[in-house]
Amino acid sequence: MPGLDKQNDNKHLHDLERRTREGLFICNGCKELGFGNCYKCPWVWFCDYVLHVGCISEGRTPLSNPLFKNCKFQFYQKNPLTVAQICHICALDIQGRMYHCSKGKYSLHPYCATLQTSFSLRDYDMKIKLRRGTKLNFFKSKCLKCNRKNRSSNDVQCLSYVSSDGNLCYHVACMKEACRDNWNKGYFRPGSETNEQSKFLALQNLAPKVELSSVGQTSEVSLITFLKLVVYAILGEPFDLIAPLFQFSQN
Repeated sequence: MPGLDKQNDNKHLHDLERRTREGLFICNGCKELGFGNCYKCPWVWFCDYVLHVGCISEGRTPLSNPLFKNCKFQFYQKNPLTVAQICHICALDIQGRMYHCSKGKYSLHPYCATLQTSFSLRDYDMKIKLRRGTKLNFFKSKCLKCNRKNRSSNDVQCLSYVSSDGNLCYHVACMKEACRDNWNKGYFRPGSETNEQSKFLALQNLAPKVELSSVGQTSEVSLITFLKLVVYAILGEPFDLIAPLFQFSQN
């Protein structure tokens, strides 16, 4: 069963060991970005094979997801269909391992399939929920990254994390891209600077359409809390590298 310290993957020669990577990696199974916990080949000096915990091929049982009722998702090492598939959570192309539902209607990245549908942190009043906008249930606000309610140009709509009051919204795909951008700029790297300027720039990259200095103190606290919750939800676990970015000195 996935979750053990060592796992076999039938696409790789060596047994894989469970590790915690400091920073981002590209999963050899689904070709998507990964964060933190993973399975890694121990022969590190000549092999960089790494998988999300959810992309191990052994021991996968059908998966249920509360966002797709009455569907059972089967794990596949490659697309079982003759046409390219799009993830019905982030609306990005599926290029490797995937889940496909028994009804033949939905496909998911393995990582997206395990995103929490409701997320909160201890000592925070705010909760965020993974939601799908519909004609009868429009979000109150646009995504803080792309400034749109729907970023998808195809029939598959990207889902969003939305604050409990509905006033703050962030597309899953936009946050995945923002996390990668911040990593490339050095904000999510071990030993990177965490001065006030770098924190501000990292937050500015997460919410480029918002002028932090132009909102009131209460609104700014709510905004930063929301961003923190969404980053943690997308990363899939408390991620120590980004915690200092949300800790500002008190003036």
